Amino acid sequence: MPKSVPPRFVLIFWPVADRVLRSIYRIRPLKGDDSGIIRFNLHHYKGPTKMLNDGSEVKTGDTIIEVHLNNEWFKRRRNLNLSAAQSPREFLSCFAQGLHFLAQQIASGMFSDITALHGITILHIAARRLGFQVDELPDSLWKKGARFYMAGLMQVYHLRGDEVPGLREKSWELKEIWLSKATLLSKYSLKHQ
Repeated sequence: MPKSVPPRFVLIFWPVADRVLRSIYRIRPLKGDDSGIIRFNLHHYKGPTKMLNDGSEVKTGDTIIEVHLNNEWFKRRRNLNLSAAQSPREFLSCFAQGLHFLAQQIASGMFSDITALHGITILHIAARRLGFQVDELPDSLWKKGARFYMAGLMQVYHLRGDEVPGLREKSWELKEIWLSKATLLSKYSLKHQ
């Protein structure tokens, strides 16, 4: 078993840690009824100026939306024995619907001061398919800890580890994802649905 995947007996603590972190970082549902796949929090970017692929810049102090997966969405699907928790196509479709909803919110004036969407994920291949820019993260202790934590979340909420061959041997590479406000609106606004 790779070091980046938590042992099964430790995973009972992951839902508690998930709730604590959601509270600390004020992560809230994108949709009021919490039915969507996206949760988010707002914060000010603290890094150096970041140039995105579309030419947009994210500068220190800019407001960004930090995108998170709604683990309860996956849990509900698993409790209903729906296969969507494992279907990449279903995941991509639901996430795209969430991005359409977010683009609609931004176009109507909510979150008007944001510059970009940002996230840290091990699902970067799916994020790239949805139009996100994917960047490497520097090796650090934080990256190793976050990868370990997210690999645990994948086992607890997203995938049925017993039913997915090679899950525990999978390389959980953590990457940074970005999507500028301009790209979000051009790709996911109502006129593109």
